[in-house]
Amino acid sequence: MKRLFVLTFLLLSVGMNAQQDLQFTQFVQNKMLFNPGFTGNRESICLDVLHRSQWVGVDNAPTTQNFNVNLPVRFLHGGIGLVITNDQIGFFQDITVGLAYGYQREVGNGKLGVGLMVDFKNKALTSGEWLAPDGSSGGTDVSIAANQSTALTPDLSFGVYYENERWWAGLSSSRLIEGEFQLGNQVGSSAAFRGKRHYYLMGGYNWAIPNTNWELMPAVLAKSDLSAPFTVDVNVNALYNKRIWGGVSYRTQDAISAQAGVYVLPALKLGYSYDHTLSDISAQSGGSHEVMLGYCFKIERPEKIPGSYRNPRFL
Repeated sequence: MKRLFVLTFLLLSVGMNAQQDLQFTQFVQNKMLFNPGFTGNRESICLDVLHRSQWVGVDNAPTTQNFNVNLPVRFLHGGIGLVITNDQIGFFQDITVGLAYGYQREVGNGKLGVGLMVDFKNKALTSGEWLAPDGSSGGTDVSIAANQSTALTPDLSFGVYYENERWWAGLSSSRLIEGEFQLGNQVGSSAAFRGKRHYYLMGGYNWAIPNTNWELMPAVLAKSDLSAPFTVDVNVNALYNKRIWGGVSYRTQDAISAQAGVYVLPALKLGYSYDHTLSDISAQSGGSHEVMLGYCFKIERPEKIPGSYRNPRFL
């Protein structure tokens, strides 16, 4: 029955609309994934790793890993970045490698970034035993991809991001090319999966509560592909003494979440979030877990001493 359900869902998806991009509750800790305009925004080299296990307890539920490197480069007037993601859902595995550039400029009392990311997406059907409604394996159906088939396609993302000491905001779009994956099937033809352009609007505010060591940090992320229902994530975190944070989040028609984190070191942070599912799948799901690890560091170069020096030992 599970295999029949998955097959029916895939066949119906030709006429259905659904968001395709990755989902993270801790999006505030992962801005470059959603907006390449954030690339080069920090004065440090930053590494971020995230893992998400969605709908724990459901067979073949989504699991996602994401690794980011954000590197400022002065002579490029901005920075460069690397984004690697691995998304496993059902029988499909999507691996994406993206290279990003962000142009950064001081505007007003903040910094404006305009970024572009070129990524390469590989879709693979890693496993699966198809069971068609007529009881066969679906081997004569040209819309059913064969096991171990893969397809690679390039795509683009573009974003604008602005940040100052008090607030931040960004507007971006991914899958601009809407590339198509042609997965080979069992009868010599190919099954097509086309990407869908996505749009993101994000923003947040940092409020230092007067005469305390507390800061409130509300944030919002709105997502849409203009076909599937509009999705909005709203969260509020409280930061104590610039070291420990915690808060709650709500995703429309999907989940309510709790999250917490700590700066283990000034440059090293660790975060965790748990999503309690609100949709009908909650009866089978044990919720979703997400872990984040981030580290930022600088490579200091000694200042060049003016003037020239001669040493008779070295000509």
